Amino acid sequence: MKNKQIDSKNLMFQMYRLMNRIRFFERAAYELYMEGELPGFMHISIGQEATAVGACSALQKEDFMGSTHRGHGDTIAKGVEIGAAMSELFGKRTGACKAKGGSMHISDFSKGILGANGIVAAGVPIATGAALSMKMQKKDHVVLCFFGDGAFASGPVHECLNVSSLWKLPIIYIRQNNQYAESTPKKEYMGVPDIVQWAQSYGMPARRVDGNDVLDVYENVLKAAKFAREGNGPTFIESETYRWYGHNIGDPGLGRPKEEVEQWKKRDPIPKFRKYILDNAIASEEELLQIEKEEENGIQEAIQQAQNAQYPGLNEALENVYSDETLGSMAIRGVR
Repeated sequence: MKNKQIDSKNLMFQMYRLMNRIRFFERAAYELYMEGELPGFMHISIGQEATAVGACSALQKEDFMGSTHRGHGDTIAKGVEIGAAMSELFGKRTGACKAKGGSMHISDFSKGILGANGIVAAGVPIATGAALSMKMQKKDHVVLCFFGDGAFASGPVHECLNVSSLWKLPIIYIRQNNQYAESTPKKEYMGVPDIVQWAQSYGMPARRVDGNDVLDVYENVLKAAKFAREGNGPTFIESETYRWYGHNIGDPGLGRPKEEVEQWKKRDPIPKFRKYILDNAIASEEELLQIEKEEENGIQEAIQQAQNAQYPGLNEALENVYSDETLGSMAIRGVR
């Protein structure tokens, strides 16, 4: 990990806490799913915690963030409550989306979370539209747009890069490069090997960061956010990381070389950041152990609360669906 200078010890603690929170949450979600307790579908992002936490920690509370189908870590890093996230996975009425979103569609507008999205690349035009809205309203907010490897091969991404550059929109595009589009390595589908060079061709700053180094991600996103707030337009960031599991929870990931997986696991972002904190005397071993214990206990409490919560009734199917309250109430009366 590079030697970084961040003044706030509290910020370091918060980033370490969030990385552990995401790891414990996803491990628990994986186990619960395999035990048959969770419905639906799921994509795990274990191994990518530094990208989510580093990027979202550089934002202000009022800023926005759009995610992907592999969005647990992104949404937790931006502030969704783990109890609400876990309840959403269980399909309970106390979920972040009242059981209407599930694993792939967690959102919370009160935290600036525009939503995870089950359609590859669909979150990119949503985030770009939000950035256009911020500019038109002359608001000092930026939008962080996460997307994965496979999305860059989709037309909407290139259309959005072009228009955001043309209109100087306050948006930061972050490609979470976990080395695979589903099970296809990037060398087999990328016509232009250097994606940073490709992004630069749209007339915006573009750079590559170590996606397993939370401080490297943080500092580069902070710089991009400042650039956007000053009216200079978008930035593209290629964050190189790795997911430990297959594409989805039913994919054993057999197509990936075992040596490759083990090599990336040695670059685990959490112990990497832990070592940095201890080596630089930012915190003691006891302080970090306390954070880890608190986060593990917090996940267990979230699971218990979700298990005890009620499922929504059929008459709740259209509640919280319409932004227009009049249309929403008419629709609800229609089905009742």
